[in-house]
Amino acid sequence: MTKQVAVLIGSASQTSINHSTIKHLQKIAPASLQLNIFEIGDLPLYDRDLDDQDIAAYTRVRAAVKDADAVIWATPEHNGSYSAMLKNAIDVVSRPAGQSLWIGKPLGLVSANASGSNRTVDALRVIASSSHINMPVCPYAGVIGGIFAGAFDDNGELVSEQAKKTLQGFMNAFETFIAKF
Repeated sequence: MTKQVAVLIGSASQTSINHSTIKHLQKIAPASLQLNIFEIGDLPLYDRDLDDQDIAAYTRVRAAVKDADAVIWATPEHNGSYSAMLKNAIDVVSRPAGQSLWIGKPLGLVSANASGSNRTVDALRVIASSSHINMPVCPYAGVIGGIFAGAFDDNGELVSEQAKKTLQGFMNAFETFIAKF
């Protein structure tokens, strides 16, 4: 049976390298995994005063996570950490208090960024371990860096052999990780 993976990308940019990275992962994903991108750029900033209101964007993203067997968070590096857009989605899905939909979902972390730093995924690992999130995290992260110098061609296709190997390693590890759950 194919596992459904909700993918949340912390960038709304039309030229997002993280979007291109996820599209590559969709192409190389094994038949056992279906990677489904759920847009989060339209989410209003989380405000607990809205918990009792029916916010369509909140409901859509919460349902996507609830129905998923696993999750991937993908983000650029913004000032040494993950994007505010992704953090907002994390907050939305973890609320209202006591109703977090993240708990127990296997999580994969992906970051395509200029520095090649693991800071973004390290910060997300901390968030994932918090009591309101409590997600098991795949130890192998899909971090590709220094990618702005020709890793993708003009059509958004990944051409860097090093990045391809890194992402294939991530996909293999994530498939094995999800199977444990």
